[in-house]
Amino acid sequence: MDILLERKSVRKYAPGDVNENDLNYILRAAMSAPTARNKRCFSFIVIKDKETHKKISQIHRAAQMVLEAPVAVLIVGDESVVYEHYLPQDCAAATQNMLLAATAKGYGSVWCGIYGNEERMADFSKLFELSENIKPFSLVVMGKSADDNPPKDGWQPEKVKYEKWQ
Repeated sequence: MDILLERKSVRKYAPGDVNENDLNYILRAAMSAPTARNKRCFSFIVIKDKETHKKISQIHRAAQMVLEAPVAVLIVGDESVVYEHYLPQDCAAATQNMLLAATAKGYGSVWCGIYGNEERMADFSKLFELSENIKPFSLVVMGKSADDNPPKDGWQPEKVKYEKWQ
């Protein structure tokens, strides 16, 4: 449970790479996410190339931190294998697992949204030459954190209802 409370969005990165074994652990954790009918529609593109990071920063204005980070991972979903319309839920679970695993391995990370923004989806599809059935969902940027802010406490008891809305 502690890892859930320790995770935070990191937008400042220290120099250094993400260890290959750690990256594989993080990807394995993402692939362990639950999916509707176990269709596992998600796949991952690991991006380390700095020129590609620059292109990402040009098409996603909220992903400028990618310029400092050693690694970004594009999470995509395959519409040809997904069960019904659960691509967003399946890919979101994989993204969250990735964020938590990065925290567990001592890395900072941040979720940059793509899915639902048609222009952004089109730009990522073009940049990564995705086929029509492959939909870009999210971008996780990660590396050693240079952010010393503590995690935010998200507890809001007023958001908890019992039995009915009222």
